[in-house]
Amino acid sequence: MNERFSRAGLIARVDLVHEPEFALGNVQVRPALCEVAGPGWSETLEPRVMQVLVALARANGGVVSRDELIEACWEGRVVGEDSLTRCIGRLRRLAETSKSAFTLDTVLRVGYRLKVAEAPAPTRNDLAFAGEAVLPAGSTAAVPVEDSKRKPSARPVRLAFFAAVTGAVVVAAGFAFWWFWPRPAIEPDTSVAVLPFVNMSGDPAKEYFSDGFSEELLNDLSDDPRLRVAARTSSFAFKGRSGDTKAIARALRVHAIVEGSVREVGNRVRITAQLIDADNGYNIWSARYDRDLSDILRVQDEVARAVAVALTRKILPGYLQAPRPRKIDPAAYRLYLEAQNQIDRGFWKKGFVLLQQVTARQPDFAGGWANLSFAAWIIGQVDALHQGATRALAHEAAARALVLDPRNIRARTMQANFEMDDWDWSAAAADFRILRVENPNNWRLLTQVASFYDSMGFPNEGFEFLPRAQALDPVNFSKTLFLYYLADAGRYREEIPVARLILAHRPDYPWPLEWLCQAYAKTGQISEAHEVNEQIRRVKTDQLQWCQFEIDAAAGDVSGARTILDNWIAEFPDKYPDDAREASDIGNAYVELNDFDRANDWYDRAYDLHEKDLFSEVFQTDRAKYRESAGFRALSQRPGFKTWQAEHDQIAAELAARHGAP
Repeated sequence: MNERFSRAGLIARVDLVHEPEFALGNVQVRPALCEVAGPGWSETLEPRVMQVLVALARANGGVVSRDELIEACWEGRVVGEDSLTRCIGRLRRLAETSKSAFTLDTVLRVGYRLKVAEAPAPTRNDLAFAGEAVLPAGSTAAVPVEDSKRKPSARPVRLAFFAAVTGAVVVAAGFAFWWFWPRPAIEPDTSVAVLPFVNMSGDPAKEYFSDGFSEELLNDLSDDPRLRVAARTSSFAFKGRSGDTKAIARALRVHAIVEGSVREVGNRVRITAQLIDADNGYNIWSARYDRDLSDILRVQDEVARAVAVALTRKILPGYLQAPRPRKIDPAAYRLYLEAQNQIDRGFWKKGFVLLQQVTARQPDFAGGWANLSFAAWIIGQVDALHQGATRALAHEAAARALVLDPRNIRARTMQANFEMDDWDWSAAAADFRILRVENPNNWRLLTQVASFYDSMGFPNEGFEFLPRAQALDPVNFSKTLFLYYLADAGRYREEIPVARLILAHRPDYPWPLEWLCQAYAKTGQISEAHEVNEQIRRVKTDQLQWCQFEIDAAAGDVSGARTILDNWIAEFPDKYPDDAREASDIGNAYVELNDFDRANDWYDRAYDLHEKDLFSEVFQTDRAKYRESAGFRALSQRPGFKTWQAEHDQIAAELAARHGAP
């Protein structure tokens, strides 16, 4: 940062996209990525917290008043007292993580001051972080980071960190290894992000229309297997930010940016769109469309096709030739985009009601039926009382969508999910095999494929899809997904640094706390598990003492564990919708207590309830002893288990052939 600062410069708006990277001691701050990294660690900050950090750093040790921070980070808007306080608290936790690379002081009745400590002499780990990639065990050399930017790699490189062993004490019990979140070595020329189009209608209430059109265009481009398209959650994080497309593209890890505007007046719409090369800022392609709103789907197709051709310099036969209604009722399209807006904000039931109106007005619109299927399915997942009715409707809506458009990816993915729910494993496997080939760069599909492999008893294979999904959604990807598959694979030591990384960003997030507790208990770190359990009690008072159960089971306190389990059983299934506990979870708990008879009672109940993950649960690594029992042999002879086992064996053979196993 500059040696001097002016008050005017200090309170200038903090636009993260335009802010250069800077250092606070040995901590590197990357505002455009909302990322802070030091030797052996990295964290992602919320954009507002990053803005406050930048504003404080501008002052070079000077005091910044609360009013100046609000002017720079909230543009002078009236905000609640706790908004700034929360950001300051988050930065203080970050200062602790940095081991005092910087400190944040409160100057009573004035403001705040950020002070940077004098940087210590670099260590071997610092040098590895700053200039070389520390490779996994067995590697013979380190690859300079600058070189890696020029050399494309076939898959993301995992960078492992190993702690030293002092005498007989393994210092790194909880840090067996960790990798940086994957970043492609170079961005392919066919990688693109669609930024939210600007609403030019003069009515803020029509924001949903410009956002919805942008999202529909993004979805169309994602269906082209030649393109790598940044996910909506990441690209929409840059809504309202204009200017440096190079910085935005760098944050989203893409080669090109699509941006534009939408002006809706009555039943007429004007759409401008341009494709920008992020390296030089030049337009690759641009166009303007003045159309009747009933032609909006055709415009959407034309823009998507033009972008694809401009990036690939060739036309893929059949792409975007899926059946569309010749015209769409403008009212139905507006309802469709508003429903999409409600669903994106988590208001599933509102979106569901609107989509019912869409399909009534426009029964030949496959997109309306596909989204209705998705909304109904989600409602069934979170509302057990209406699960049967909504599930039937979700089935019917997906089927209608596929009749109208056999290539609709949302409907096809929903169909594969239904097949898994129905234990039609071979049909689900066949669908996912085809979808993987046809849509290798669709973020949602990659996470669904990961879930499929996990449900089929291959959590490690499912885990491999997550870095690819994160590369498409670098800003907002949920790192909690990594915990699911590490836990299912029994990779508890690897869970610990993942959970700690998530909690550094969201210290009160209950689910990573429960996974961290389990990982500590499973690896014999009982005192650490107790500390996490106390934190869980403060954060989630209605939790079912799952952490305490894991501690008691690991410590050999069978009586304490059984008491907790009895309380849990007494409440089952009343708390099932909120706590996502299933009968198979209780079976798993009894396996941990080596009570295989009761475990089998609950596994039988899970079988009767048609729980999707029952079979993969009993195949997890730490349940090998149960699989030697007579109860397991009886369970494995039931018809549903046999069909799962047959598909499991088929997939195992495919994976062995793919990886060259004999």
